[in-house]
Amino acid sequence: MDSIFEPNIPDASFPFKLGVMNGAQSFLYNWHDEVEILYGLDKLTTIGVADRPYYLNESDIIVIGAGENHCLFPSESDARRLAILFNPSFFFLQGTFSEYRDCFSKIKRHSSEWSAGSRELIKSCLSKIYSEYFSREPGWREAITAQLLRMAVSAIRDIPKEDSERSLSTRNGILKQILEYLSQHYLSDMSLKSCADALGFNESYLSTMFKKHTGASFHQYLLNLRLKKAEWLLINSDMPIIDVSESSGFSSTKTFHRVFRNKYGISPGSFRSRDADRSDIILNS
Repeated sequence: MDSIFEPNIPDASFPFKLGVMNGAQSFLYNWHDEVEILYGLDKLTTIGVADRPYYLNESDIIVIGAGENHCLFPSESDARRLAILFNPSFFFLQGTFSEYRDCFSKIKRHSSEWSAGSRELIKSCLSKIYSEYFSREPGWREAITAQLLRMAVSAIRDIPKEDSERSLSTRNGILKQILEYLSQHYLSDMSLKSCADALGFNESYLSTMFKKHTGASFHQYLLNLRLKKAEWLLINSDMPIIDVSESSGFSSTKTFHRVFRNKYGISPGSFRSRDADRSDIILNS
């Protein structure tokens, strides 16, 4: 299913998206069918993939394979990163290349583990993709596809491969099942017990496994889901605060105000006023 925490790719005829994002744009653990490649532009961003943190400094590259559980932790507001997302099933569907559609899921994720030549090649490809994406000259889609293929060939031939044990752990089907259930029901009256019962898990097992793989308790994660929904409504709608609270899954406006202030340090109303004139930093044409 589509992630509710990261922007979906709008054009099915060319499933590719590029954006420059700042440290305030963080995402909870989620997954999507696209490969995601991150390039550090300024300062530090921390990325969680499965149960391991990765640090994206300036000029670092991190590759997240399709279907891998991951999150982006909050960082300094001026920490910037370039992100591209693309669907490998679309770009690598034809001919014998289709057998390599998962090539980005098999490599070492962080560029610090690559050779200097591989790092420079991927950086060059990302630079050309960026230029083509915003120039939109005739043939720009074909030019981007060519650069994606260059990166794929490097992933197949040159970039070191991840060990099989870790590759399997990133596709934790149980965690994905839980995250999917949460994304569908987080606005309803939910508890650890009700989620465990619905999915057929032992309550203690679900709690321990969830904490291990996300770094957050079930309750805290659920609150963060609802706060992310409230944040979006406050920025993108004129909905009254009491309706934002109800639409975000909170049992009362009083609870919403308390939890929101604990998380952001200000009231929902002040948050809306502060961000009223904020423009979206994701670069769209």
